[in-house]
Amino acid sequence: MNALTPTPGPAASRQAFAAVGLLGLPLAFVALPVYVHLPNVYAQQYGVPLAALGGVLLLSRSVDAVVDPWLGRWGDALYRHSWRAVWLAAVLLALAVALGFTALFFPPALSGAAWLLWVGAALTLSHLAYSGLGILHQAWAARQGGGGIAQSRWVAWREGFALVGVLLASALPALWGWALTTALLVLMLALGLFTWQRVAKSAASSNASVATAQEASSLWQPWKYAGFRRLLMVFMLNGLASAVPATLVLFFVQDLWSRWVRETPPDFWVCVPCRAWRWGQI
Repeated sequence: MNALTPTPGPAASRQAFAAVGLLGLPLAFVALPVYVHLPNVYAQQYGVPLAALGGVLLLSRSVDAVVDPWLGRWGDALYRHSWRAVWLAAVLLALAVALGFTALFFPPALSGAAWLLWVGAALTLSHLAYSGLGILHQAWAARQGGGGIAQSRWVAWREGFALVGVLLASALPALWGWALTTALLVLMLALGLFTWQRVAKSAASSNASVATAQEASSLWQPWKYAGFRRLLMVFMLNGLASAVPATLVLFFVQDLWSRWVRETPPDFWVCVPCRAWRWGQI
C-alpha cells in the first residue's frame, strides 16, 4: 500500500461526517467572499486605489502558493507526533483566522501606503492560517480511510458546508454588518473545532488510525502517481477558469439586462403574448 492510498478505517455515521464537515463553513468566509468584499470596502470607505489592492491580493496569494507545500509537510509532522499536537495547532490557526479577518474589516485609522501594508499583512495572515487549518482538517478525513465512498462523503459534507459559508459570507455583511458577520465567523470556528474534536476522540477510542502507512519522503514524490497528476491538471484548469470572478460576469449581465429593459418600448411587453400566440397558430 503506497503513501497516497488511504488505509481501511471504520465506517463513520452521518453525524460524524456532518460534525467534521462543519468546519468548512467558517473557513469559506476567508476564501471567495474576501475577494468580493475587500476591494469594495477599501476603495469606497478608505479611498485605496483598486489597482494597488489588486497587486496586494496577487502578492498575498503568491506567498500562500509557495508556503502551502511546507504547511502540508508541517501537518504531516504534527500527525506523526499526536492528535493533541494537531488539535493545539488547529486552535492557534483558528485564532489567527479570526484575528486576520477582524483586522481586514476593522482597520485602524491609517493613511497613504499604510493602508496597503495593513491589508497585505492582515490578508497574508488570514490566508496562511486558512491554508494551514484547511490542510489539517482535510488531512484528518483522508487519513481515516474507508475507501472511495467514505472519502467522497467526507468531501461532500465539507464542501456542502463550505458552499453555505460562501453564501452567508457574501450576503450577511450587507444584511447584518461586519460586526455580526465577524462574530458569526468566530462562533462557527469554535463550534467546528469542537465537533471535529469530538469525532476525532471517538475515532481514537475506536482504535482508528490517523496515520498513513508510509509518509512521503519528498515534496516531489506525489508526482510519481498518474492519479495525482490528473487531479492536479483538473485543479489548475479550475483555477484558470475562475481567474475572472463570476461576480463580475454577473454584474455585467445584470447591467446589460437592466439597460435593455429601460430602453425597450413599453408596448413591446404588451405585444409579447400576442406574438407568442400568433407563433403558436402557424
